Order: sequence, then structure tokens, then C-alpha cells
Amino acid sequence: MLTALTLTITLAVASLLGSEPGVGQASDLAALAQEPLDESEAFRPVPQSALDVAAARLRSAIVPLQNLLTRSPSGANWKIYLDWPGLTLQAASAKNADLPTLKRLEQLLLSEENGLEMHQFVAVRRALSAYAEAVEAAKAPQAQALYKTRMQKLSAAVAAGATAGTTEALTAIGPLLAQLEQSCQAPIALAKVRSVVNQPNLYLDINESLLGSAVNRSIDQTAAVNDVILGTRICGSGHTTGLVLLDFVPAADRAIVDLNLDAINQSNTIGTRGRVTVRTHGVTKLDARKRIIISEQGVSALPVEAHASANTSTTGLSISKNCGKQIIQRIATKKIAEMRPQAEAAAEQAARKRLRSQFDEQTAGPIAKASADYQTKFRRPLLERGWYPEFLHINTSDSQLSIVARKALVDQIAAFTPPPAVDPDAVISSRVHETLVNNAAEIALGGRTIDQTDVKKMAREQNTTVHESLHSDPDQPPWSITFARLRPVELDADNGRIKLTVRGSKYTSGEREFPAMNVWVAYRIEPAGGNIRLVRDGDVQIYPPGFVPGGAEKLTISQTSLRRILQKRFGKVFKEVIDVEPLQLPGQLASAGPLPMEQFVAQKDGWLAVGWRQRDPVVAVAAAAPEVSLPIEPVLAQVQ
Repeated sequence: MLTALTLTITLAVASLLGSEPGVGQASDLAALAQEPLDESEAFRPVPQSALDVAAARLRSAIVPLQNLLTRSPSGANWKIYLDWPGLTLQAASAKNADLPTLKRLEQLLLSEENGLEMHQFVAVRRALSAYAEAVEAAKAPQAQALYKTRMQKLSAAVAAGATAGTTEALTAIGPLLAQLEQSCQAPIALAKVRSVVNQPNLYLDINESLLGSAVNRSIDQTAAVNDVILGTRICGSGHTTGLVLLDFVPAADRAIVDLNLDAINQSNTIGTRGRVTVRTHGVTKLDARKRIIISEQGVSALPVEAHASANTSTTGLSISKNCGKQIIQRIATKKIAEMRPQAEAAAEQAARKRLRSQFDEQTAGPIAKASADYQTKFRRPLLERGWYPEFLHINTSDSQLSIVARKALVDQIAAFTPPPAVDPDAVISSRVHETLVNNAAEIALGGRTIDQTDVKKMAREQNTTVHESLHSDPDQPPWSITFARLRPVELDADNGRIKLTVRGSKYTSGEREFPAMNVWVAYRIEPAGGNIRLVRDGDVQIYPPGFVPGGAEKLTISQTSLRRILQKRFGKVFKEVIDVEPLQLPGQLASAGPLPMEQFVAQKDGWLAVGWRQRDPVVAVAAAAPEVSLPIEPVLAQVQ
């Protein structure tokens, strides 16, 4: 679970708000709580241009939904349900904006109709909500009073968060910020608050030594020489020895990775021209570099840079004609000396060309695939679904590739404190704030219904097996869960402890339907003989929303029945003790693993820090397999 979480989040991830205090920003939550946010700015009339922008955004959101409904067999029925003429009329122009109509359309998209959780519907719902907020602020008589109430709630939520120091205490801030922004209010206060609660919620660091262990290697190759230099056929053999080394290049706005070849080729050749045969020993210094660039926009590479420096010496000279042999030998010796610089230059040019061709041949395919995969499997689908990080920054230092990201929609918050320190012995470290998991879960799962068929399909797509708890017993009917729209899956970090909550708004088992039920479990993080394990803190808790165990309220028969079903399933998922296994690495990086976990820290402010150290070098050497081809795949694995 932890491995999948930390690695998959490498969702590769506008502008960063809150990375550093600046003009109009508060330095931290405590300082922000001291500011009179609810008294700082008066209500602002909403200009017509703001309504025009909101209408345009609704029109843009409708286009993907229109395309979906056109392809769908049930598209016509959906358009009837959504009052398509009314929806498109509201979007056509802000002059048509009618608040009751917008609210009614929004409620249609907030119902529990199966399918409304699809990202095309969600995008329209969010655009409708923003449009309605702008119209209400512009036209509703109670707009000023509503603004004042919201600013008071915002100030109170900031104060509560500063006192508690937890994400839970700050949860109300996200929707308030969205409402204020959509209604064009309090821009100064918004900037201050977002600078504190919209800090990056993912830091991923990969040490150069990890990739180097899979890429760096020696070269020892012997190859035939068959070439033409200055009109003379050259034959023989060449022996190349050297190193291929990976090197991170410092860059502030992208990751730059060089693959460097440093080698020496020693050759013994024979060249014959006319009656003269020359034996030559050559030493050629070979250097080549392939530079790979990884940025938020994608993966690219620069042309290969290749250099060759040749130095030759004559080891033998023979003449096939006896008559005038000495004269021919003197002339040939002189001619060889005169032509040596030119011959060496020609040999260097030929060596550079071959070297450049070999590097391009071995890197072009993998780089092209990585570039295409980045766009088609990561960037484009995440942008379409609204899952792409609002901020994604990739950079390299001399020894480390770093990714900093923030995922938080306009009505969500992110981290509000800096991340914990990285363990110095970690070669991979992931610092994840609980808001990253919670925000992503709300986008992906909020309101969504998942059954056994969906689980099996996802397992096939991810090339994994379905967990035993998600199978139905042969004598049990199929099941489904409809996740709550808000906070469907929530991670809660505390000092040395993590808690996971699953909120279902509806469950089914065969033909039986059950009401909402929450499932939560807590684990303590404990060392275990040089490793790390999670020890369950008590039993798996399963209760309806708002239910207080041990209170006056009792569970109904239906709730008790559902509770038994869920206890059976989730009891298999959340075992009493989870031994954290070493991290298995994919592809060619597998030779560098598995990596033992070095660090697992959970903090009250919501941060999790997980780090893996390099494995025992003795074991790593024993498992290493030599390769002579240029190993480009491990370099690109970080993008996947």
C-alpha cells in the first residue's frame, strides 16, 4: 500500500503560492491568525466582465460533455435530464444569467444519478457553481451580508487551524476561498491565506547514485575495422575500453541528465595502397554525451555531442616490389609522415560519426516512447480530468533529481507547513502531505460507484492482482460501494501514527441496499529489527456518519447487517501488523533494488516522510548483470 502510494503519486505535478513569504503574503499560520481578515476589505461590486468570464468557462466545460453525450447511447436521455436547452442558454451569454436557474441546474448535477461522477459532468458542475457565485454576488440583495458572514467564517477557521495545527481544523477554508474567489471578493485576503494553506504537498527526491547503479558500467568491446581513409582501405581490429556514466546537471527549472561515454580505442590495422603495405597502431580518445531534458511540459533530448582525438604510429612497412625497394620505402616513409595529420583528422571524423550514430540509435527509441507516454498517459489525461497538479516543478542538482508539486483545486487546501527533513541515507525519498492524498481521492472517487467488475478492470489495467478481500465468496452476492462526494477517502497523519477513513454514502450486496457507513483504521509506526512495521491501533471501526460509539443512539438492524459485511471485508485488508517490505524497482532499475525502508515519519501537521536507502552493496554486486548497450531506460524510468 505504501509503495504504491509513494511511487504512483509521482503524478508528475501555474504558479506556486506560498513557497516563500512575499508581498501580500503571511509567513505562517500563526501570523495569519493575528490579522483581521474579516475587517480588511469591503464588499466589491462584481463587474459585468467577471460574469462574461464565468459564462465563457461554462461554455468551455460544456464542450467535452457535449462530445461525450454525442457518443453515448444514453446521451439524449442525459440531455433531457440536464435540461440541455436551459443549460446552453445560461452559458451562451452572461446577459441570460438567472440565479434560480443556475442553482437548479447545479442541483441536477449534485444528485446521486450514476454517471455524474465522470469528469465531464463534474467540470460542468464546478463551472455552474462558479457562475452562480458570481451572479449571486452581482445581483442578490443579500450579497453583502453573505460576504461578511463568509469573511467571519474564514477568520475563525484560520484561528482554529493555527491553534490546532492540523488539516482537519482547516478543512472549512477551502470552500470559503473558492466562494470568495468566484464572487470576485477579498483579493488581498485571498492571496494571504492561499500563501499559507496552498504550499506544495509533494516532494520527491531521487539520488543520482540510485540511477547510476543501474546505468553506470564499463565498456570492453572488440570490433573489426574496415574503413577507407584518404582512399586507402584499412582493415584490422579495435579494442574499446571505457565507462558510461550518468551525470545530473544542476538546473533550476528542469531536470537535466547526461549520459557520458569516456573511452579509449586501441587499434591495429593494415592499409595497402599499390605495392606499399603499412601497419599502424592507433589510440583514439572517445567522448560522447547525450543530454536528456525532463520538464513539466515533457521529455526531450539534445543531439549527441561526440568527440574523437586520434594518435597513430607506424609499426611496420612492407613493399611488394624488390626493384627500387629502398627508394620506395624512403618515399613511402616521408609520405606517411606528411599525410599523418590528415589521416588522423579523417579517422577522427569517421570515429565521431560512428559514435554519434550509435548513441542516437540506442537512445532515440526509448526517448521518443517516454516523451509520447508522458503526454498520452500522464499529462493529457490528467489535464482533461482536472487531476493535473496546479504546480509542478522539476529540477536537478549535482546529485539529486527533485520534484515539487501541489494538487489542490480551488475549493481545496494543500500543505500549510514546510515538509520534514529527508533522511541523509535515503536514495529515494517521498514527502507527502495528507492533503495530496485526500484531494486526489476526492477528485477521483467522490460520488463514484465501484463494484467487483470495476475492481477487476482496474487490476488488469495496472497489471496487478485483486486483493482477496475484494473477491466475492462463491456463496455471497456481488457488492458495490458508492463513495461520499466529499472526503471519500481520507488520510490523517499524527505524530508516529496514521489513520485512514473510507466514507461510503451507499452500499449494495446483491439486491440489498444499505445506507451510509464510514470505515476507519489507525496504525502506529514502529521499528522492527532494522525494518519498519505498522501496528494496528485497536479494531477496524465501522459506524454511520455522526454516530458516537457508546452513546445513546443504537445501530439499526440494517446498519448492523452492513457492519458485519464490512468487518469481514476490511478486516482482511487492514491486518493487525503490516511489515513494510523493501521497495521493488521497475525495469532495469530492478538491479538496484530492492531498497530497504530507512525512514517513515508521520507528523501532526499532516506530513508523511518516507525514505528508502541503498541495499547492501555486496548483494547488489552479486546481482548485477553486465550490459554493453547504452542503458537509457533507467534514466527515463523516473518520468514513468
